[in-house]
Amino acid sequence: MKQGEEQEEGNHWSTLAKSATELIESLIYTSDSIRLFPARWRSIKNRLEQLNSTLSLLSEENNLELTDLLQDILSTCREMQLLAGQCHDDTYNRGNLFLRSDLNVIISKIDCHISHLERIYASGVITQTKSSALVVSKPGPGATRDEIRFFLRDLFERLKIGDSEMRIQSMCMLNEALHENEMYVKIISHEEEGIDLLVNLIEFGDCGVIEQALETISTIVRYESHRNTLVIHGIISPLVKIMESGKLSSKERAASVLNKLTENCNNAWSVSAQGGINVLLKNCSDTDASRELVRLSCEILKNLNPIEEIRNFMLESNAIEILSKLVTKSNGHDETMQIRVIELLTTLSSGEEYAVKLLLCVLDPSLTRYTNKTREVAAKSIEHLCFSSKSLVKKLIRLGFINHIVYHLRNCEVSMQQTMLKAACYLCRVSQEAKVLFGQLGFMSDLIRIIESKACEHEIAAEALSGMISLERNKKKFIQGDSNVARILKLLVCEEEKVKKYLLLVLVELSDSSSGRRKIGACEYVKNLESLAQNDNPEAKKILKRISGNKFMGILNGIWS
Repeated sequence: MKQGEEQEEGNHWSTLAKSATELIESLIYTSDSIRLFPARWRSIKNRLEQLNSTLSLLSEENNLELTDLLQDILSTCREMQLLAGQCHDDTYNRGNLFLRSDLNVIISKIDCHISHLERIYASGVITQTKSSALVVSKPGPGATRDEIRFFLRDLFERLKIGDSEMRIQSMCMLNEALHENEMYVKIISHEEEGIDLLVNLIEFGDCGVIEQALETISTIVRYESHRNTLVIHGIISPLVKIMESGKLSSKERAASVLNKLTENCNNAWSVSAQGGINVLLKNCSDTDASRELVRLSCEILKNLNPIEEIRNFMLESNAIEILSKLVTKSNGHDETMQIRVIELLTTLSSGEEYAVKLLLCVLDPSLTRYTNKTREVAAKSIEHLCFSSKSLVKKLIRLGFINHIVYHLRNCEVSMQQTMLKAACYLCRVSQEAKVLFGQLGFMSDLIRIIESKACEHEIAAEALSGMISLERNKKKFIQGDSNVARILKLLVCEEEKVKKYLLLVLVELSDSSSGRRKIGACEYVKNLESLAQNDNPEAKKILKRISGNKFMGILNGIWS
């Protein structure tokens, strides 16, 4: 008998739920065609969709409170059905003020039903929801905004009241939709309830749900126009917490999102206020952290660095020491991470000797743990830190930078050679000491070789050579070389005017000495100089005049002797 009563009660519950669902779906459809107070009917429709999504999750449990609520929902829906019919047929005869009031009452009742139903779920009276409950089909490619919104709200309801399995299933469906159609991203970004829900899931959900929710946020944050919405709804705090104590994959995804958000430095203070600076530096010093997490942490810190107060806090928190250890202990497999650390170190440092020594250490060819790309970044960082200060240039030279330049120009790839050549050219422009050291290392022959190769930086090589020749000891050494003068004269046929200008400046310097004039005058390629003089090139004329004078004095000396 008892079993029969339970079956009868279950059938009664199923009948009520089915009747309520059918009536709600009918009202959702009808509301679109009502012309009186359309805004209120749209509001009613949105609430009905939310109510319907929640009802679809119910398991068939014998619960008196839930049965009473279903009866109340049916009663409200019947009132609404009568009102909708009158509005549709234009037979409502009590006037617009009463109609507005009646619609407001209906809206209040639906809100009460939704709140009541959510309270029942929260109380734990319902022991399970239907994990296999019918899921609203994902709208097709040509779906309207309303169809997409209805689908999203159904998923939101499942995320609010479903168990862990249902939440993960719903998040998977949501992520699939977001990846397929940008329209979903736009709509969800304007659904405040949905964004708040995602933030709460990241902050309080279990591991599986957090992973899926982070993927959703990662998709939304790709669109710059939606980032501010995430920040307004408080996404930064849970992201920082995950980076501090989440599992590794969650930390990496949270860091990726935070990196995008901090591209706008207005969000820097929010990260700092949540203790984010210490968390990021801790990730950089954590030996168990992945290369990807360290790289992203460095990028975030670099985004925050323009704020002076935050930069000072990083320095006070031993950021340079932490980053320096990262550079010295990493290996060639960590190239991307090495580069990000060096870039951050460059922005934090003001040319302190410790940082300069570290960057020079990266350029040391005897250390094999650094790739050419990492060394190229280090060389550019040295240029950024030191070249604006005479004292730092002297420090660089004292610490062996010249030797590194010559080595890498002779042995490395083209991009590294270009970086080093620019550095050499600058140093020859500003430092006599650099010219001396370059001359001692036989660097002038390397420069001629680069000019002859017609590489993309041969103009810079020509400028550097003209700077080095201005030093008397370099000039003597150059003239003593067997073929140096001839190689320069031969190069005068080049078409690049700037290269030609620097080569002529070299010859002007050489013609200032008697040995240089003799070498120029005796070379078979002096005809290239004569050709330029015939075209009224002033430097060429000046050099030939000096050579001619030298020949005339030689004749006189021969007669006198």
